[in-house]
Amino acid sequence: MLSIIIPTFNEAENIAEIIKRVRNALGPPDISYEILIVDDASQDGTAGIAEELLGTTGTVIRRSGLSRSLSLSVLEGIARAKGELIVVMDADGSHPPELIPEFLNEIDRGHDLIVASRYVRGGGSSGFPLIRRLGSRFACLIGSLVTPIKDNTSGYFCIRRSALDGVTLTPQGFKIGLEIFVKAKARSFKEIPYIFANRKRGRSKLKANTIRQYFCQVNTLRHYKKRWSTG
Repeated sequence: MLSIIIPTFNEAENIAEIIKRVRNALGPPDISYEILIVDDASQDGTAGIAEELLGTTGTVIRRSGLSRSLSLSVLEGIARAKGELIVVMDADGSHPPELIPEFLNEIDRGHDLIVASRYVRGGGSSGFPLIRRLGSRFACLIGSLVTPIKDNTSGYFCIRRSALDGVTLTPQGFKIGLEIFVKAKARSFKEIPYIFANRKRGRSKLKANTIRQYFCQVNTLRHYKKRWSTG
């Protein structure tokens, strides 16, 4: 089974479209899948909309009353997921669900971790100002201290559950992907290109202390640096 984890916070304007696109991308039920919407106490009705749309094809996990955190939402989704394969993606439309079948093809070729990447040939971003693109490049440069994955700040990836068994994840900030890329027991990874698109609706969840948290996270992860196989 494939588990698709989508953390949300005030994504009422986007959640219906992303669920529809995920379903369309997977097409007929050639593979068993579930969609897990992990909602971080949204105040705009995101969870209710998702519950109405998902029916029996997924679950809404409500994190009301807990500290708000994208990373913790993803971890809760992983803990509740039933699938042998796990996809993590955003709800705002920046991550194209149409890439999921390509994730699965690369998993079938023997990789344990597939990362949607802006920084391999064919990848890029659309609709972002220069200052933000430069900031992303700089963050990935810093992240290269702990992982060879070029787009190490990517939040869109697929991983075998077995690569996470017994792994302790203690993320700081919102870059759960970096934490997983460094600590997972994956034997090999593959980056596949995509165009990261700026959200069309709703507001970004980036906060002023994001940069500080990121530097702290990279510093902590330096102890987990390891060798990888690519292909």
